[in-house]
Amino acid sequence: MVDQHVERRLAAILAADVAGYSRLTGADEEGTLGRLRAMRKDVVDPTISTHHGHIVKTTGDGMLVEFASVVDAVRCAVELQRQMMERNTGIAGDKQINFRIGINLGDVVVEPDGDLMGDGVNVAARLENIAPPGGICLSRAAYDQVKGKIAVAMHDRGQQRLKNIAEPVQVYMVDPAGARLPTLPKPNLRSITVATAAILALTAIGGGGAWYLRGGMVTHAPQTVAPPRTAPRLSIVVLPFTNLSGDPGQDYFADAVTDSLTTDLSRIQGSFVISRNTAFTYKGKAIDIRQIGRELGVRYALEGSVQRAGDQVRVNAQLIDTETGGHVWSDRFDRPRSNYLELQDDITGRIARMLGLELVVLAARSIELEHQTNPTASDLSLQGWAALYKPAAPETREEARRLFERALDLDPHTLRAMTGLSLTLANRVINGQSPNPVEDLRRADALSQQAVRLDPNNAAAHAQRARVLQAQRRQNEAAEEYRVSLQINGNIPTTTLFLGETLVFTGKSADAIPLFERAIELSPRDPGVGTWQFEMGRAMTLLRRDDEALAWLSKSVATNPRLAYGQLYFAAIMAIRGDLSAARAALVAAGRLNPNYTTLAKFRATDLSDDPAYVEQRAYVEEALRKAGLPEQ
Repeated sequence: MVDQHVERRLAAILAADVAGYSRLTGADEEGTLGRLRAMRKDVVDPTISTHHGHIVKTTGDGMLVEFASVVDAVRCAVELQRQMMERNTGIAGDKQINFRIGINLGDVVVEPDGDLMGDGVNVAARLENIAPPGGICLSRAAYDQVKGKIAVAMHDRGQQRLKNIAEPVQVYMVDPAGARLPTLPKPNLRSITVATAAILALTAIGGGGAWYLRGGMVTHAPQTVAPPRTAPRLSIVVLPFTNLSGDPGQDYFADAVTDSLTTDLSRIQGSFVISRNTAFTYKGKAIDIRQIGRELGVRYALEGSVQRAGDQVRVNAQLIDTETGGHVWSDRFDRPRSNYLELQDDITGRIARMLGLELVVLAARSIELEHQTNPTASDLSLQGWAALYKPAAPETREEARRLFERALDLDPHTLRAMTGLSLTLANRVINGQSPNPVEDLRRADALSQQAVRLDPNNAAAHAQRARVLQAQRRQNEAAEEYRVSLQINGNIPTTTLFLGETLVFTGKSADAIPLFERAIELSPRDPGVGTWQFEMGRAMTLLRRDDEALAWLSKSVATNPRLAYGQLYFAAIMAIRGDLSAARAALVAAGRLNPNYTTLAKFRATDLSDDPAYVEQRAYVEEALRKAGLPEQ
């Protein structure tokens, strides 16, 4: 007879224990227990609470935690493992405390005392048993809930036989640090049927059924254990095209071809495309394609040349396999300059077909082709974006503004000029460098709305609209626009970064951290990485994760000592750490770089958010700045 009073529910279960616990306590029982108590108080309990977890029970060296969301469970596990790595820095290997973590989504039975039982719990515990020290293992049920939602590497380890679990479990290993992971035992290949083998063959031909998550290719069918961190099949970098026109003044056009191809290839579903800013760090250098593949973790590189003579454009392009250095495809394209957009479509369409993919041509392109009739306006807008990509300075921003204005005077429907001018004006306001903030923001607002109306499927239009909303301190609305942009094109690092910034400004710094990590991954050699390191440092400071904040802010000021906000937050973290001499020096540097950072009142007035949750977190920074010597008025 079935007990009608048994309470069941679906839950995400995290099981964790300390690897080598018996060895550690045998060597130093009191020291190990003391360190475990400190880690529980300082790291484990706060992290679980931040990610909405509930500790069901603890044992001497382990615990069972319940979450309502698998995403929260995995984020919690990743953060725990990263903090443990940092705490182990400088400690001898035989004395390090490392967790093993298993996560499963399943049905659980709730006992009268609140304990959880059943297969949902048992599978999580067995996954924990096979996880390496510092590692995280997920069941297929848990993986299906987080794929594509968390920017960490996930590697398919095939079907595993777990102790006392009747059926094999498909296991995925999470790499919290992006490093190579130890291998698990090879899966039982007898479970792969002839039908499955046929599916695998079709997958290899068509590229279907695959998900890319940060560092590796994950397929849904069982497979043998492969080395982690291999370049995904749909990963590519577009290297700067060479200008063969004989006129250095035409460099901007070759760069524009590179930019456009990067954007178009990013639209391929499931692709991972390295940002143009990282790609351009290779410009003018001798290139070893295989080395670039290893550095950036990509399977393909697209390179070529552009020759422009009068109204004619010739583009040579070749796709190269970075594993072998061999040419996969090459072709030549001759077009009138007025057919520049069709030229882009031809190149990206042929690459997509070569890779066995379907390139979705958005309505955006037809809208641009329909409205943009003046090739000179198009050319001016390309020059404007080339100016924006130069090192940030008032004169380059003013150059970009003039070029965009001239383009719109010739053709008011030039979408690239609309988005470029909107961004330029909004950033001028955000950076406190506008001669007329009210008028600049009004114009930027009108242009951004016009761009979205003209082309609702354009990722850049939504991103620039979001930037204007940020300048207007409408952070929640800005976040929604950034999300729309990333749904259209998820490979834009600046959009990813700014979405994270909106979360910081609404008191959700913990949720912003994976986005900052993803942005850095998309453009690891970005010239603006000092700003991105600052964003990580600020988030860590607001979360009062002082050690991590110090590490990131130190990187930021070392990378770019001319970032005023980087110097300001570095002053705060040094004051928190008790180094008032370094704090005051950084404070002087911040004030010299930006007069808005000479008093606390000015700092608050120029901050982009008055959200109560953010203001409460910022109070920690303000107190540190007072300690460093920043006056109120």
